Amino acid sequence: MRKCNVEVRQLRFVVTAAEEGSLRRASSKLGVRESTISRKIRDLEDALGSSLFIRRRSGVLLTQAGENFVRRAECALTQIEYAIREVGAIGRGGSGVIRIGLFSSLATGFVAELIARFGKHHSEVQLEFVEGDHIELIPAIRRHELDIAFVTEPLEVAGFNSVRFWTEQVYVVVAQGDPLARQSEISFDDIRYRRFIVTEVAPGRDIESFLFRNLSALGHRPDILRDSVSRQTLMQLVACGRGITLASDSVVEARFAGVEYRPLTGCFIPFCGIWSDENDNPAFRRFLSVANTLAKVRDGFATGDSRTSQLIADSAKSTFSA
Repeated sequence: MRKCNVEVRQLRFVVTAAEEGSLRRASSKLGVRESTISRKIRDLEDALGSSLFIRRRSGVLLTQAGENFVRRAECALTQIEYAIREVGAIGRGGSGVIRIGLFSSLATGFVAELIARFGKHHSEVQLEFVEGDHIELIPAIRRHELDIAFVTEPLEVAGFNSVRFWTEQVYVVVAQGDPLARQSEISFDDIRYRRFIVTEVAPGRDIESFLFRNLSALGHRPDILRDSVSRQTLMQLVACGRGITLASDSVVEARFAGVEYRPLTGCFIPFCGIWSDENDNPAFRRFLSVANTLAKVRDGFATGDSRTSQLIADSAKSTFSA
C-alpha cells in the first residue's frame, strides 16, 4: 500500500467543504483563503489517487470515494479533538491518574480527609492506591510506579522530596480485661516485659523496629510474635489475650471490639509524604497543593502549639520506621 501523508488541516478542509457544499463558504467559516483550501484538497486528492469532489460553479459535491473518506475523516477529527482536550486537561491537572502509596494504618485521619477534599474539586482525576511500608513503597516511587507515598518519619533519599504533613499519637492496644486498661496512659517501662504481636505485613516491621529501639534503650529485648494476619484479625488476637500491640490515631479511629487503646506517654509519630524530584504529573502537583494546605490547618506544630512541637521533636527519633 502506498504511504500517504495527510495533514490534520487537510481533513478539516475536506470535511468543512463537504458540510458547506462550497469552497468559498468553507473559506469563510474557517477563516482561511479559498485558494489555500482548494490547493490543499488538490494535494490530498493527488496523494490519494482519487477525486473527493465534483467541482461545479455552484459549489462542490462529494464523489463516492469522497463520501467514504469524509465519513472516516469526521471520526478521525473527533478523536483528535478528544485527545487534545484530554491531554490539555491532564496538563492543567484537571484529569489524569495519581498513584498513592499508603502506610497500612492510614485509612482514616489526614489521608482520608485529603482524599475527600481533593476528590470534591477534582473528580475527573483518578486516584489509585497501594498499601505497604516504606521498604516497599520507596522503591516503587523510584520505579515511577507511585507518585507519592505517605510513610512515617521524613526520609532523606537522594532524588526525592520529603515533607512532614501531620503527626499522630502512639497507643498501646490491650485486651479490655488487661490490667493496663485501667491506666489512663502507659509508659515504656509498663510494657517492657509484655509480649507483643505484630503482622508480617505493614506496619508490622515498622512497629517491630520501633519496639526494639525503644525497649533496647531500657536494656530489654522485646518479646515479639509475628502473625500473617490482617490488622482486623490482629486486633481480635489482642482481644483474645495473645499479646499487646501498638497503633496510631488512624487505627484508633477505626475502633475494634474487645480492645482498649491507651496513649504511650509522650510518644508521637511524624508522618510525611515522599515523592521523586522527577515527578512532572500536573494532577499530582494539585494533589500536593491540597495536602500542604490541609497540613497547615491540621498540624499542631504548624499552629504555634509549643508543647506539641516539643513532644514531636522529642519522639521523632522513635517512630514506626526502620
